[in-house]
Amino acid sequence: MIRKLDFYYENSQALNHIEMDIEPQKVTALIGPSGCGKSTFLRCLNRMNDTIPKTRVIGEVKLDGEDIYHPDYDLTDLRRRVGMVFQKTQSFPQINF
Repeated sequence: MIRKLDFYYENSQALNHIEMDIEPQKVTALIGPSGCGKSTFLRCLNRMNDTIPKTRVIGEVKLDGEDIYHPDYDLTDLRRRVGMVFQKTQSFPQINF
């Protein structure tokens, strides 16, 4: 469940008030032009944006009723459950939270 999700790169707003339910065991497609925020949105779902300096998230993203942005949420478990597939090879820095 995604409610009132906004995402900012410093002062620039990339996502504006996203509201969406993602059904379990169903395929969900995000379709849109380059630069419209699809990848930014996907990175919000497994908190990969946490590794980008000067970004912030406002709103709610819940997985099985739990807020994934709660400070005590287990990121390793989240990323195990919410995978991502990339068009090109990506490398991500390891950050200890």
